[in-house]
Amino acid sequence: MTRKPLNRNILKAAFVAAIIGGAGAVALSGDAVRPAAKAERIDPTIEEMIKQARGLQKVGRWEAAADLLTQLASDGHPVALYHLGRAYKNGWGVDADLDQARLIFMEAVRYSFAYRGETAYELGRLFQRSSGERCAEIALQWFHKALGWDYPKAHVQLAKHYERGIGTERDLTLAFHHYEKAAIAGYPSSTINYARILLNGRYGSTPNPEQALFWAERAIAGLEKKARDGSASSAKTLGRLYRDGEFMTADRALARDWFLRSADLGDAGAMHDLALMMLATSDDKGSVQEALKWLRLAAKAEHGGALTGLARLHLKEKHGLDADAAVELLERGVAAGHPGAMEELGRLYAKGKLVEQDRTKAFELARKGADRGHQGSATLLEELQKTDEANLTILLRSTPQDTSNKEG
Repeated sequence: MTRKPLNRNILKAAFVAAIIGGAGAVALSGDAVRPAAKAERIDPTIEEMIKQARGLQKVGRWEAAADLLTQLASDGHPVALYHLGRAYKNGWGVDADLDQARLIFMEAVRYSFAYRGETAYELGRLFQRSSGERCAEIALQWFHKALGWDYPKAHVQLAKHYERGIGTERDLTLAFHHYEKAAIAGYPSSTINYARILLNGRYGSTPNPEQALFWAERAIAGLEKKARDGSASSAKTLGRLYRDGEFMTADRALARDWFLRSADLGDAGAMHDLALMMLATSDDKGSVQEALKWLRLAAKAEHGGALTGLARLHLKEKHGLDADAAVELLERGVAAGHPGAMEELGRLYAKGKLVEQDRTKAFELARKGADRGHQGSATLLEELQKTDEANLTILLRSTPQDTSNKEG
């Protein structure tokens, strides 16, 4: 979780200048995913200092770890760059800053080093959260790079892209290939998604409940082991399975325990899910305040769902929240690439509520959300189109027609 900001402005400025000088601006093009490799400098002293920084992170001394990583990263050590990028991405000892994280990862990935595949994967995840025109396509390219650099977790995201047609044409053959590869490689969260497809027979495929249960049981066992070993994402997935009663009996108490474990480990998604579950199940003032605490922490980490969820509470003025704060939260949600934020902000621009009415912006936001497969954004887009068509019809009917015989 984020602690108070660090006072390292001089060092940070020098570091950013070095990165920009080395990597250049982050271009939204295929060229951005073909950096020229540089050799990693091997230095036992540096390796020991990086281990020290990682040890500080493990005991919760986030700021001290970030200071040490910044010092090493400013000298161009790729492993330090990788870990510092993750710190900026997750708000570990510094304020979460996705643009800064992306710059740092872009410099790190130029090196041929042990974490190059992981760095490419992190870049893919950041581009997934961005709202630029080609970000989904670039994310897909980074995941392919990660796979090429021997990071099999990329199968997880490639499966999602090909399943949903994100940044590419939908290709179920490729999607199922990557789901199977992810399952075999031992990524239980992806294996659960694969089990869902087998169970429900999505996209016209034939349901296979027996095979679905086989993969689900294997995935749940893997999730429990990883969660007990300290994996925040595995604990979060278990929380969702127990919450929804998927492949197991629903148990909200266990769901809460797993979400809380994941949230304590710094997972913004778990903070978001825990908060929403608490708000849905209790009106007790103490419970509501705890839920809002978790939701705000997730929003501070720039979690798109949390920013949107918190904004919606502000719009409804629930729990004493002020509607005026919603716009800034939604703008951050859009910047994080969350389609729900695109829909909500688009509706505000369409109505001229809390912002100056701007139907062009409303259309733009609705299209962005719809392009990401978000049903609410697609509905808004359809509503805007129908309204414009109706207004045009009224205008044409109300315009006097010249029926005089001009030749006569």
